[in-house]
Amino acid sequence: MKILVSNIGSTSFKFRLLDMSSAALELASGGADRIGGAGGSLKLVIGGRTTRVAREFADHGQAIECVMSQLVAEGVLAGAAELDAVAFKAVVGGGAEPVCMVDDALLERMEYFAAIAPAHNPPYIAAMRMFRQALPQAALVAAFDDGFHATNPQRRRLYACPPAWAEQCGVKRYGYHGASHRYVASRLGELMPRAPRAISCHLGGSSSLCAIRDGESVATSMGLSPQSGLPQATRVGDFDAFGLKLMAEQTGRGMDDLLAELGGGAGLAGLSGTS
Repeated sequence: MKILVSNIGSTSFKFRLLDMSSAALELASGGADRIGGAGGSLKLVIGGRTTRVAREFADHGQAIECVMSQLVAEGVLAGAAELDAVAFKAVVGGGAEPVCMVDDALLERMEYFAAIAPAHNPPYIAAMRMFRQALPQAALVAAFDDGFHATNPQRRRLYACPPAWAEQCGVKRYGYHGASHRYVASRLGELMPRAPRAISCHLGGSSSLCAIRDGESVATSMGLSPQSGLPQATRVGDFDAFGLKLMAEQTGRGMDDLLAELGGGAGLAGLSGTS
């Protein structure tokens, strides 16, 4: 069984091609970066040999097509139809099952929550639709980043807002970076089985904390969207919603414009005023 595992960012497409029947397991890895912009490149790692070529990609679809054609050209795949499954490390499922098949209902749910994850859900949705059309014989599976936090107590998953917001519109604390925190929890269990409680710190351009007890997430710093929690590289983190009202009234700017700045020009970049 050959499986393509994909990790899609706002401007990147990374992958690993696995052969589950082979002792070596990994057949190839790599990806495309700077999608939609200038200075892009394609990286392929096959049999310990790494090649990188300059290549610009107009969108994720073009990058995926290029990767698939290169895998066939290199002889790693006889053809795209040889893939048995495509797995996606997806981000915002809005309470969807942690691991589930990609179908129309799931895509509709991801589209519903695209407003809170504009850098994540749209490219994933586009890639899922492309693979469904190109590989109708392959199983498509999504593993959501919020799944690890499903064990958080209900009292930590709710905001202090009217119940209808959560029940009817899905406004809840979902948490993210689940794959990272799950790995920390499992590895810690191997290295320090007598330390059942820990704080996992996922620090980088996007950052979050997770409280772990007996290998399970019991609290996390991120809430409804990946923009929340700690101040991040360019994301504001937790912010008083009424600050948006004040800014809108004083500057005449629209909500989308203000949210874009809070997501791309705030955080550590905003605090430093330099980068």
